[in-house]
Amino acid sequence: MSKKLIVALSSIVLWAAASGCVVASHDGAPAPGVGTLSTGWTLAGSAYSDACWYYQVDRVNVVIVDDRGFVVADEVPFCEDFGLSFDLSTGWYSSEVTLLDAGGYAVSDTIITDVSVPRDIEVYVDVDFPDGAIY
Repeated sequence: MSKKLIVALSSIVLWAAASGCVVASHDGAPAPGVGTLSTGWTLAGSAYSDACWYYQVDRVNVVIVDDRGFVVADEVPFCEDFGLSFDLSTGWYSSEVTLLDAGGYAVSDTIITDVSVPRDIEVYVDVDFPDGAIY
């Protein structure tokens, strides 16, 4: 009984794999390029977790907006991460970084940086929130 079940299931799996869909483009257009945008932050020049505790910053809202105004990424990592990266198509983007307290409320102004992401390159946006910019 189990041999028949194994043979039947194997046949179904092979049939499913053989009938898979393949999409190919032969128009000669190159594939869109991909680069990496890495955004990092510091609090009054510090990238130590004690700074997050001192300023009562729990998380950081990082929003990436493309040149057409569409949000392509919206992440909220812990303050102590002090950075994260996004793989993006080549083009112009805005990196918008805001510090948040434990309740999710902004405790800083939003710092916006425009940046070009070229193909196969990692671009860095480093943002420092000075003491006076954290409330």
